[in-house]
Amino acid sequence: MGRTEQSQGLAPPAIRKDIRSKQAKHIVNKVIPAILASNTRAKKGVDGSELIVDPQPVGRDGDGPNHVEQGGEKDVQFSKRKGQGKRRVRQEETEVQEINVPATKAKSKGKGKRKNREPENEIPAPPISAQKQKDDTAIPPAQTPIKVRIITTDTLTAAHTISFPNNMARPPKVNTCILNMASPLRPGGGTLNGATSQEEFLCARTTLLPSLKEEYYRLPDLGGVFTKDVLVFRSSGQLDGTENELGKEQRWWIDVISAGMLRFPDLEERVVGTKKDEDGKDIAIMEKVWSKKDRTMVEKKIKAVLRICCQKGVKKFVAGAWGCGAYGNPVAEAARAWRMVLLEERDDGKKRQGGGIKETWEGLQEVTFAIANRRMAEEFAACFGDGVVFEKGPVAEGQSEDEGEGDEVAEELKGKIQEMEGQIEKVWNADLKARLLAISKGLRSQLREREGDNDGGQQSDEESEDEISEARQQGNTSEEEASEEEDEEEY
Repeated sequence: MGRTEQSQGLAPPAIRKDIRSKQAKHIVNKVIPAILASNTRAKKGVDGSELIVDPQPVGRDGDGPNHVEQGGEKDVQFSKRKGQGKRRVRQEETEVQEINVPATKAKSKGKGKRKNREPENEIPAPPISAQKQKDDTAIPPAQTPIKVRIITTDTLTAAHTISFPNNMARPPKVNTCILNMASPLRPGGGTLNGATSQEEFLCARTTLLPSLKEEYYRLPDLGGVFTKDVLVFRSSGQLDGTENELGKEQRWWIDVISAGMLRFPDLEERVVGTKKDEDGKDIAIMEKVWSKKDRTMVEKKIKAVLRICCQKGVKKFVAGAWGCGAYGNPVAEAARAWRMVLLEERDDGKKRQGGGIKETWEGLQEVTFAIANRRMAEEFAACFGDGVVFEKGPVAEGQSEDEGEGDEVAEELKGKIQEMEGQIEKVWNADLKARLLAISKGLRSQLREREGDNDGGQQSDEESEDEISEARQQGNTSEEEASEEEDEEEY
């Protein structure tokens, strides 16, 4: 029995990308300005975005040794002494000052020094500094452990699930904050070019893009842009059509921290175990890891983001596999870095080495990692270790049940590119080398289309073209030299 309707296949990637680009341009240039013109809260959130560079730790009560003063000096105390006038009291003096206990009135015939003499039955009170020291040495109240979980879904769906549990219609008092895994080079990354990474996904469905101002870029290595009251006006489905547009009653609010991750780190290899080959011999299992310098930088980046959360009073935070896509950071290393910062533990469960006060994330109650790719989420959870809850999240309309499974193709492309690069290094024939470089360029182009990486794409294309032309020039030169040698041999 034949089909009743004509089957329709997917359009080529270039055409789909062009369609996404047109849809994103319409949303950015038409839809978002109309929303900001009619919604005062959304407009205020866009105008109030701020760039926070290298945030410092916040104390337990917001006024500890790590507290960052935001406005002016603390209240200054003054004292007045006879014959000395009014003068400023130093902090040390206020701590050492004693409290006098009132004594019973007694008759005194003497004058002068007898007036100022303390009564014999008076018991001096302990100084304030001693009381303060006693309080400081006491065990501080235990902080509620941060709940850590991983949900296999996109960022907006995870944030909505957290903000409205059990289909609760009433919005939370404090917005859920999400991490925009941003391009450090330009606002919105490749949104207008039809890219499909997480930042472009957010900018096409929320009012985030206008808050990422040009003067903020390049983004700092430590810190990011904090945007309050970002309005979500589209669901996580496809951009085409109006079925995924949210009505005014269905729209909801989030806070966003936009920060850039380490790009293309220097990876090292280490042995993590052994396995048996077909002959029964032990083969070392290698794993790619960050260098010590890159690992320290990534941990500082994560701490900077969490410090912004604490400064802004964030209670629930949604992150992801930050930098594990097109930027080439290993998933296992990213999971260990988050664990080290959040729990101050290594992947083996041991506490960090070295002294220093453990930094606590005051006020932060829950950290959720939204990772749409199921296999990546499972690897992240396995490397994070104990203390994380793994959940299968809801699937947004228009998405496959296992979104990101297409990354198998991306992984295959990466393997082919690495294999091709290894062959190119061994090839001495210039003409063959040029053909292999052309094939490698095509594979890289396909990989960028799948991963949505538009930053530096043009540069890599130009580098590939230069390599191809150089190889061809070397081939022409070698052919000319070979023909000249043949002519000399004939004569």
